[in-house]
Amino acid sequence: MNKNELENRIKELELELSRTKSEVISGKQNEQALKEREEFFILMFENSPAAISVIEPDTTISMVNNEYCRLSGYSKDEVIGMSWTKQVTPIDLERLKEFDRRNKIDSDDVPHKYEFAFYKKKGELRHAILFTSNLSNNKKIASFVDVTERKQAERALKESEIKLIKLNADKDLFISILGHDLKSPFNNLLGLSELLTKNIHKYDINKIEKLVNGINMSARNSYNLLDDLLAWARSQQGSIPFKPQNLSLTDVCNDVLKTIKPNADAKKITINYSTANHQNVFADIDMLKTVLRNLVSNAIKFTNNGGAINITAEQTQSDVIISVSDNGIGIPPENLAKLFDISEVLTTEGTANEKGTGLGLLLYKEFVEKHQGKIWVESEVGKGSDFKFTLPIMKNPSNQL
Repeated sequence: MNKNELENRIKELELELSRTKSEVISGKQNEQALKEREEFFILMFENSPAAISVIEPDTTISMVNNEYCRLSGYSKDEVIGMSWTKQVTPIDLERLKEFDRRNKIDSDDVPHKYEFAFYKKKGELRHAILFTSNLSNNKKIASFVDVTERKQAERALKESEIKLIKLNADKDLFISILGHDLKSPFNNLLGLSELLTKNIHKYDINKIEKLVNGINMSARNSYNLLDDLLAWARSQQGSIPFKPQNLSLTDVCNDVLKTIKPNADAKKITINYSTANHQNVFADIDMLKTVLRNLVSNAIKFTNNGGAINITAEQTQSDVIISVSDNGIGIPPENLAKLFDISEVLTTEGTANEKGTGLGLLLYKEFVEKHQGKIWVESEVGKGSDFKFTLPIMKNPSNQL
């Protein structure tokens, strides 16, 4: 090898060494960049405000971040290797499985954002919005944010909206009653009193007595309407005290029947009362008396002269069913569903032209439901009506509220 050939060979080696050094430096730079990207990814992954997990094809979790552990209540050691299906409610699990099945067929056919409910480690139920993406080898990356507080706020807003609608309906009802039912008895009062005032020196005692009785009846109807309105308004505002206690139903019924016996006697109506073994109930005495007194008064109102009213009580395993039945005029089928509907206040004259406000049944329904009971009616036109309601059975002293 001559001198020129040796110099050329040295130059080739130097060039190769230079290329090698460049490649080594470039490789080191790439390695450093890769390391920096990995550190950046880990930093972003662990400090993400969303809970993130990597899910294997067999549904097990292979990687989670700190927020996932915070929201779920599990440590990384506890959750890695666990199936994500263990943390989702049954209804949402079936829904998410269906989305996953459709996603494998056509990923454009399903959304990649879901709302679902999940269980924390100690069983607490939370709500979240889930986002999913497909990775290689059929893996998935799933991230979710807790929206429980938002759901609670939405629920509270919905409840407020329902209450507002009800308040508006109540307001409209008050205006309707005050504008119609209250106007009628006052018109009678004004008309009768004006007639009496103008002719008091002309009419004989019988005529005057008839007008005075009419004025008295109109005044009573007006008072009853105002009394029902005020009682119903107090019940809506929750200002009526509720103090349930163990009571003898027999004693309560006897007290109620004493006060309304004159009304029954005036129409020669017989009231029969019977309970098995002197039934006891757990109830607020004032509310119970109000319900019984008014149901029996309604039965008297819609029963013909010489009719009969039966009051019975029957105990079941969970409560006591109290029934007030009559053999009066009954209720048309089209009106049965309207009796306890706030938007359909019915006013019907009794067999002796007795007046009513239509608010009573709404009030009794609220009183019964305050006791966690229910009230309903069975009726047939021409054969009478049977109003029934339930109350809790007597409680042991240690279980009283």
